[in-house]
Amino acid sequence: AVPGTLAVCTVLLLQYKVVKKVRARWSRKHSRRSVQKMMRQSLRDIERLLLRYHLPPPAATTVAPAGNGHVSPSEQLTLQDRGVLVLELHNVLECVSHHLHLFEHSDMQNFVEDLRDLECDSLSAAQKLHTVGRVYRTQPILGLSSSRLNWGPLSNGARRE
Repeated sequence: AVPGTLAVCTVLLLQYKVVKKVRARWSRKHSRRSVQKMMRQSLRDIERLLLRYHLPPPAATTVAPAGNGHVSPSEQLTLQDRGVLVLELHNVLECVSHHLHLFEHSDMQNFVEDLRDLECDSLSAAQKLHTVGRVYRTQPILGLSSSRLNWGPLSNGARRE
């Protein structure tokens, strides 16, 4: 009677552990998807904000003489829009910091580095818009496959490498 009871208990314990692992993986995958969705939504809002400033550059007035890196005021975000940008970036960074366990450390570092580029005041709106495009194309943390991407200069059928 005792060996049969031990066998049944062992099977039940093993089954419990397997079910627990399956639930944990499903929960982690589900959590990752919801976090990725929130991050993509914030990046979409950032992209929409920056698109308002993305106008064809006028003649040669976009960059100051001698190419010293300063951009014209028309390409700089207003104070209000910079505030919105900072708040959106803060939302993404808060989400990332609360869910560090869901993503690879190196992916997280690269993603945060790209977000910090968006905070940089010396970049024009167009440069920040290109940074958003790079994030969409290169960051696995967003959970986008390359076949689903259709953004920017590469979206017109040009070959991706």
